[in-house]
This record gives sequence, C-alpha cells and structure tokens, in this order.
Amino acid sequence: MDCHADTIMAGCPVDCLKAVLSRMAFNPLARAYRAPFEPPRTVGDVAELYWCRQLDQIHGLGPRRIGEIEASLIVAGLASGHTHPPSPPPDGPP
Repeated sequence: MDCHADTIMAGCPVDCLKAVLSRMAFNPLARAYRAPFEPPRTVGDVAELYWCRQLDQIHGLGPRRIGEIEASLIVAGLASGHTHPPSPPPDGPP
C-alpha cells in the first residue's frame, strides 16, 4: 500500500515512511527482521515501538537507523526530539 497523504500521521500505513526513511532503515523496520513481534502496520505502531524502546530488537536497526526513524517521528509530531524516550510507567498502582 502506498501513501498519498501530504502529512504523515499515526494512522498512515507504515509505507508512508518510505518517502522519509532510507532503504536501510525502512526495510528492516517494515519487515521487523528477527523481532519478537509482528511488523508495524501503521506509523502509530512505529511510534509505539519507539516509545517502548523496542526498535533495537529489529535486526538491522542500530542507533543510526533508529535516530533516522526518530527524526521522521519528530517531523510527524509523534516524538518530541528527546535523544532517549522516557521510560514507560511501571505497571500497577504507585
């Protein structure tokens, strides 16, 4: 599926990121090589993997490629530009 929107949003298919990511970042991301989870289907799924610090579980994505993905999420307004996303809140009551 190709994206024809002018703006990348959370609900866009992951293929929308083809226009802003290198092939070396997009292909492993879109296919989630050797990851313990299913490939992301939407840009929102990619943002969730980013915020949960799971992108490094995809074979072929190191700090440089993850930084490239982070930059695309910043442009889309789905990340704030912090070098490292905050840790997710602990499960259960405080």
